[in-house]
Amino acid sequence: MKHDNLLDLDSLDLFLELNILKEIIRLENDKSIDILNYIKRINYFPNLYITYRIMLIISVSVAWTEMSVFQNLN
Repeated sequence: MKHDNLLDLDSLDLFLELNILKEIIRLENDKSIDILNYIKRINYFPNLYITYRIMLIISVSVAWTEMSVFQNLN
């Protein structure tokens, strides 16, 4: 996630944060929004916080687009 010399997200830090979070909580049963809220509450894992926000926004955007396309077909 680099533009010129600016980084929004550090991929190595993200990888490390994912491994640490995996050890802290059980990811298998948690929803993405629950994980995001946990990360926000503990105010840690800045790269994961950005990643989960993007992931949730993309999910909603795709669902909204698919719903709009489906409605236009009817």
